Amino acid sequence: QKRCNDVLFAIAYYVHLGVILTVLLEHNPAEGDSKQHWNAKGVLKFVGIISAVAVVLSTLALGFMSAFAGLLVEIALITSLLVAAGVGGYGVYVTKWWMAGAGGVAFLAGFIFTCCIWKRIGFAAANLRTALTAIRTNLGLALMAYVWEAVAFAWTILWMDSAGAAMDGIGWGMIFLYLISFFWTQQVINNLQHTIVASVIGTWWYNPADANSFWDDGLNRAICHSTTLSFGSICFGSLLASIVQALKWLHRLSKDNDKCSCVSAMIDCCLSCLQEMIEYFNKWAYTFVGIHGDSYIQGGREAVSLFKKRGWVALIADGLAEAVMIFIKLAIAAICGIAGWYLVSYDDDIFEGIGISRDKDDMVGFGAGLLVGYLLAGIMMELVSSAINAVIVCFAEAPAEFEKNYPELCAEMLEAWKDAYPDECSDDFAAIED
Repeated sequence: QKRCNDVLFAIAYYVHLGVILTVLLEHNPAEGDSKQHWNAKGVLKFVGIISAVAVVLSTLALGFMSAFAGLLVEIALITSLLVAAGVGGYGVYVTKWWMAGAGGVAFLAGFIFTCCIWKRIGFAAANLRTALTAIRTNLGLALMAYVWEAVAFAWTILWMDSAGAAMDGIGWGMIFLYLISFFWTQQVINNLQHTIVASVIGTWWYNPADANSFWDDGLNRAICHSTTLSFGSICFGSLLASIVQALKWLHRLSKDNDKCSCVSAMIDCCLSCLQEMIEYFNKWAYTFVGIHGDSYIQGGREAVSLFKKRGWVALIADGLAEAVMIFIKLAIAAICGIAGWYLVSYDDDIFEGIGISRDKDDMVGFGAGLLVGYLLAGIMMELVSSAINAVIVCFAEAPAEFEKNYPELCAEMLEAWKDAYPDECSDDFAAIED
C-alpha cells in the first residue's frame, strides 16, 4: 500500500535529532578550550571497545544459530544459565556483591523458566528453523543488521557526546529528555529492521522468486518502503516505548536509599508491565507494517483480528523462541558489562567531568557496558525475532502458500505446532474466510 503513514511522528523525530545536534554544538567547546571539563576521548574509547566486544559476540551468536538451528533452544537455554552462573561466581570472586547478586538472580530465573517450558521446545525450534532458513536464503538481511549495528554505534557515540556536554553545560535536569532520545532512536533502529525483515519474509513466503538470493528485489523494496512511507509509523510506536523505558531508567537511577522501597518496587513493576504491553503490540503491528504497508494503529488492529480468527491468542503468547533471544542478549550484555567494569577499573579518568564520583564509577562502567552491549546485541537478535514473528503471521494468513513453496518446512512446522498446541491447530491451518 503506497501511502505515507503517521507523517507527523517522522517530522518530530527529525526535529529531535536536530535538537540533539544543536545542544552538542552549543555546549561542547572545541578541543583545548578551558571550558571543556569532561573527557570526550574517554567516552569514545569506552563506547568503541564495548561496541567491538558486542559486535563480535553477536556475530558469533548468529553464526552458531545458523549452524545449530535444530538444537538452538536447548543450547541457548543451557548456555545462558552457565553465563549467568559465571557472572555471579566472578562477582563473588572479586567481592563485587551487586554483580554476584545480578548473576545469581539471572541464574535462578533462567533455571525456573527452563524447567517450565522444556516440553514446548519443539514448537519454538520449528519456528526458529523456518526463520533461519529464510534468513540464510536472504543473507542481505544479515548485512543490514551490521549496518544497523554501525548506525547504533555512531548514535551511541553522538548521544553520549551530546549528553555529556549537556550535563556539563546545562545540568542533570536534562537526563530524562536525553534518556527518551536515546531509547527513541534505539527503538527506531530496531523497528526499522523489524519492518524490513517482515517485508522480506513476506516476499519469501508469497513470491519466492523475488527473495531468493543474497540481495534481491524484495530487500530493495523493503528498505525503500520502511525508510520512507512507513517511517512515520515506525517513529510513532518507537516513541511510546521509549518514554516508558526512559521512565524506568530514571526511576532506577533515582533510587538512592531504602525508604518507601515497597512503593518503589510497585512503580518499577507497573512501568515494566506497561513496557511489555507496548512492545508486545509493537512487534505484531510492525510485522503488518512490513508485510502489508499498514499504518501503526491499523497494523495492530489487523494483527489482533487475525489471531482472534485463528483462535491463536494463547499460542502467540508463547514467547519461548523470543525468550531465547532475550537470554542471548542478556548474556552478551553481561559480558559487555564486565568489560566496562574492567575499563573503568584500569582507567579512573574515563568518565572525568560527568559528575560521577570515583567510588561509584566501577558500577557506572558496568551499567554503561551493560546498556551498550544490550543495545548492539539486541539489533542482531532482533533480526531473528523479527523473522519468527513474520513466519507466524504468514503461517496464519497463508498456510497454503507455505505448503506449496516449502513443503518440507511446512510439514515440520505443522507437526510441531500440533504437538505443542493440539486444540489451536486442530483445523490443519485451513484458509481463513474473509
